[in-house]
Amino acid sequence: MSGTLRVLRIASLSVAALLFTSVAYFAFGALSRDTPSVVQGTTHESLSRESCVECHAPIAAEWRESYHFLSVAGPFWKRIRDRSFDRLFERLRVPCMNCHAPANILDLPPGQHPVERADAPELGVDCVSCHVSDRGILGPSGEGGGAHEATEDRRFRDPVMATTMLCAACHDEPSEHARTVESWRSTQFAKDGVTCLHCHMPEVEAPAVTGGPKRLRRSHSFIADKDPRMLRGALNASITIVSETREAMVRITNDRMGHSFPASGMNSLIVEVAVHDESERAVTTVRRSFGTRELIPGYLDFWPFAEISKIPYGESREMTVELPTGHGVVSAEFRYRDWFALRDRDLTFARIEKAY
Repeated sequence: MSGTLRVLRIASLSVAALLFTSVAYFAFGALSRDTPSVVQGTTHESLSRESCVECHAPIAAEWRESYHFLSVAGPFWKRIRDRSFDRLFERLRVPCMNCHAPANILDLPPGQHPVERADAPELGVDCVSCHVSDRGILGPSGEGGGAHEATEDRRFRDPVMATTMLCAACHDEPSEHARTVESWRSTQFAKDGVTCLHCHMPEVEAPAVTGGPKRLRRSHSFIADKDPRMLRGALNASITIVSETREAMVRITNDRMGHSFPASGMNSLIVEVAVHDESERAVTTVRRSFGTRELIPGYLDFWPFAEISKIPYGESREMTVELPTGHGVVSAEFRYRDWFALRDRDLTFARIEKAY
């Protein structure tokens, strides 16, 4: 009995120590950070945010499908706001909204992160966030049309500058979970000049304004890891049967995307390997997750107790399973868990198999 009490006492002390460490971490973090700033965004003197969307309806339609818009309007952040977690994050001095509803990114000095804007935060990362500055309306050319003047900004014309000066403003956060542009810099893609824009804002032949002619411009759908087509294109996976040891090896190699896989946040790549015998009966099933996993579940991507198992660019991960006697099939199913979605909505985007 005394041994049991000793174990319970040790367990209680461990739980208490963990809780104390958690409270201390948040208290220290909150006190060591500045209170997040909230500013009134710079807008054009004669045009509202709504007028941008009305005039540039073809681009706005793409943007509404993107996570730049859903960064505040999407279901995940709706739950966050309904539960007042966004205000809790602010009290903890965690500046989530600085990138989910940023003020004018173009006015930032290099290397500085944006601040939250007070006006229309529900529009997320919108036209004004990225195209309006104290210099006016900026874009890849000086052609503004009849509605407004526009000033050419080289950052929109040069994909490398756009990546390192515009995308990096939010996609190189201090958090270890979100250093996407930093991880891109050391890849072969960066050496070859393949940037964020080439993959996430590909060129399309489409009008830029309502009723306007089609022309070559960049898509504003900002396709990313939520798109099954992009996931399938990024996946390099194979199954090898090792007859000497009677095993099957599934290998996943990250050489088709210009950063870690998954890239940021608490997203996960889930791989489920199944071995079926000749009668199609499942003999063995092995599951493994790659990404960032909270050791204590919650909504906190700034939570310190997390296990990071992303696959860095240029590296491979392997899963090995034993094979039974006889013949059958080994399969590997690939699912993507988006922490913005509910856990029962994992996206199955690919499946491979091999006979043994």
